[in-house]
Amino acid sequence: MGKIFTLFTVFQLFIFSVQAQFFDEKHNPAMDANLNPMQNKAINPEHNSRINPELNWNVNPMKNGLINPEKVSAINPKTNPSVNPLQNEQMNPMYSIYMSPKFEQWHGLYLFDRQNNLIGYLSKYSQEIMMQFDKQAGWTFFYIRTAKGTYNQFDLQGEWTGNFLVYDDMTGYNLFDRAGKWTGMHIK
Repeated sequence: MGKIFTLFTVFQLFIFSVQAQFFDEKHNPAMDANLNPMQNKAINPEHNSRINPELNWNVNPMKNGLINPEKVSAINPKTNPSVNPLQNEQMNPMYSIYMSPKFEQWHGLYLFDRQNNLIGYLSKYSQEIMMQFDKQAGWTFFYIRTAKGTYNQFDLQGEWTGNFLVYDDMTGYNLFDRAGKWTGMHIK
């Protein structure tokens, strides 16, 4: 009897963990103009210089050494294992299933392209660390928060990609490349 109960419980946990995450419509910028940077100029970095790293050096890691992981070891996973999910199993989504968008009770953010198509997910481990997943819930990148509230993007080898997130002051984040150009990707 005990083995049957144990097997049933393990089976239920497995089923819950492999279910695909459904899209939460309240995060959908195609349905809510306030979330859409193409319609809401306040969250569009091409129209708001405060959130544009090409114009605001405070949020640009290539111009502000205080938020550049090549200059600050505290925000570099190669030199600070406490912010490195590759070395810390507690923050690694391969060990912590609750961070995966496949987990039934998952709560997180959604990554959209310029046309508001869903292209991925983000999970917050803490205020300092976020994990990015592709549309199939495969772990792709992680982010480490800087002193200015931006997040630098790292690949799964712990290398800084040069990409970074800037809070849009309202609803989410915009993703920029190393040159400070907006990729069109936004997070809600």
